[in-house]
Amino acid sequence: MKTALVKQKRLITIFLMTIVLPSVVLSIFAVRAIRNEKYRYEQQILNDHQNTLMLLKKQFSGQMKNMEAFLQNTAQLPVFRNKEYSAIRQNLNISLTGNTPIDQVYILFEDGQSFFPQLQPAPEVIENSETVLTAAQQTMQARAWKAEFKRHDYNSAIYLFGKLANNAKGRHTRAQMLNHLARVQKKSGKIVSAIRTYRKIIEQYPSSLTSARLPLALTAEMQIVDCERISGHKGLALKEALVLYEKILEGDWVLSENQFLNYAELTKETVAELLGERSAGDSNKDQRLQYSALQDLHQKRTGQWKVRRQIESEFLPELKEMTKQFRAEPIRLSRLIQGKDFMITAVPVSGFLCIKWDNDRLIHEWLQPIVEYLQLNERFNIIITDLSGKILLGDELRKDDLISITGDFDNYFPPWKIRIVQSRSDNEIGINLFKSYYFWSILTLLMILVFGTLLIIRTIVREREVIGMKSDFVSSVSHELKTLLINDTAPTERLLEGKVKSPQKMHQYFSLIDHDANKLTRLVKNILDFSKIEAGKIEYSFEATDVSAWLDETIDSFINDHIHDQIEIRKHFDPDVPSTAIDHDALSQCLNNLLDNAIKFSPNSKSVDVYLQKESEFVIIRVQDYGMGIPKKDLDRIFDRFFQGTPSGRQSVKGTGLGLALVRHAIEAHGGRVSVESSPGQGSIFTIFLPIVNPNL
Repeated sequence: MKTALVKQKRLITIFLMTIVLPSVVLSIFAVRAIRNEKYRYEQQILNDHQNTLMLLKKQFSGQMKNMEAFLQNTAQLPVFRNKEYSAIRQNLNISLTGNTPIDQVYILFEDGQSFFPQLQPAPEVIENSETVLTAAQQTMQARAWKAEFKRHDYNSAIYLFGKLANNAKGRHTRAQMLNHLARVQKKSGKIVSAIRTYRKIIEQYPSSLTSARLPLALTAEMQIVDCERISGHKGLALKEALVLYEKILEGDWVLSENQFLNYAELTKETVAELLGERSAGDSNKDQRLQYSALQDLHQKRTGQWKVRRQIESEFLPELKEMTKQFRAEPIRLSRLIQGKDFMITAVPVSGFLCIKWDNDRLIHEWLQPIVEYLQLNERFNIIITDLSGKILLGDELRKDDLISITGDFDNYFPPWKIRIVQSRSDNEIGINLFKSYYFWSILTLLMILVFGTLLIIRTIVREREVIGMKSDFVSSVSHELKTLLINDTAPTERLLEGKVKSPQKMHQYFSLIDHDANKLTRLVKNILDFSKIEAGKIEYSFEATDVSAWLDETIDSFINDHIHDQIEIRKHFDPDVPSTAIDHDALSQCLNNLLDNAIKFSPNSKSVDVYLQKESEFVIIRVQDYGMGIPKKDLDRIFDRFFQGTPSGRQSVKGTGLGLALVRHAIEAHGGRVSVESSPGQGSIFTIFLPIVNPNL
């Protein structure tokens, strides 16, 4: 490594002085410029968010003021000054239908009386509900009760209650007597008469009350449903029950909250029972749909009664105090009740016309369209939260690395927070950076630095590998030369000293010396040829050749040179292999190198198979051994110069690392190619592809 660094010292110095140092200096200034540009961009984003916040508040405030102006105009109608409850109720029901985010409407008059038009037709009026009878009529009433409850003489009771109903002077008293009469008629089984009497009560005495201050018309309608049911007219009973259920929910009678809850639930159960008793066919499909809609209204009204109770406890006392003062502008009040924001707007009238806002509709029908419009083609996120931090509108982004701005609605109404957020890693910042000269300057410098660094590292690593391979090459060549010289020294000395007398022994010694001389010649030739290849001076002489004859001769020559190695080379030649142009010496050297490697790297098997075939436009020479094989990771490099494989694969075999490099160069010079297939422990197959028509001719 040290040697490689020393050799590249000049290159490294030039790289550091001309590229690295100026790049570092320029990068420092560029980073500062980008930081300033990023700061200016973030300030621009904050300004844009501030403008968006003001626009959101302005548009929402405008809608709120429009609704308040509408309420003020409505409150100026004469019906409000005259307390015409029915007209007030009708006017508000018509005016406030549609997409108005109002949950509840109520009126607080100057005298402190409150009116909830969605829940009742008029404020509760305390009427005299006592029964007024003369002494004779009281005696007759006692006789009627005795006949009904003790003697069960229903005909006498019907006669007496009917006479009392006709002769009683007060409307309420007559209504009470009719109610008693209908009750006895029902008991006696005169259902049609009972229904007729109950309808008379509903039509002629709609404002009469029971002793429990319950509208008598309500109880009469309930009795009609029961009468129809008793008489077996379940379809009529269901129809009457649905009408009754709707009247209760629509507030046709003045009821207290408990009365509403009890009788609405009782009627609901009656309708459910009647629907269950009837078949589920198409004949009552509309009635089932009507019942489902009434159930939704029931739930809504139950919520409104709860809201009314909260308004009466939390807001009415304060508003009653305000009626003593002159006010021209609407009043906005908010409370946190049971974890929810409870918001009221009151406009001056003869007292106050008040609305309770529906938070969900306020968000989805007013705020959401504004937010969606403002976010159109923008990358920021608008989030509306309550004071506890709960998200009412929008999706929260990750809490780190955000550009955000927070604000309140005008006059803190609604009492919610507006937050506009945008991620610093948003594409907008990236696009801005891409337009920056400094960004591209730094990117270019970084690319140059990375490329230069990788190039130097690659050069040093490659140089180190080459140095190592050259060292291995010198060591291997020295080992080969030393081995050959040592092998020939002893036989040569014995021959020179005349110690070998037997002609057969002398021939054996000469054969050994000749064998080593041939190996030495091939070694030197490989080195010289490689030097010529490196210098680009090697030349090849091609001539048309019978490949079968040449290959047979070359293999026989190799066997003769290795006669003492006890090798076996099996030939598998296909007939009719065409002639092609080759360089005899170069190709013989290639084959010798392949055969030599096959023998050298097959310590347990000295058998080699050589195949000669014709495939398409190529003459194929395939050399297959059964030795130790080649690791998969070495297959791509075995044809590189000086490469000798992993140490585990060549620990017992020495080589120069030039043989296969020479093979590839020579075969490619013939216009062909060489490939290898191998697995550790399974041997190797080297295949030479020679074109039948040599392109180099």
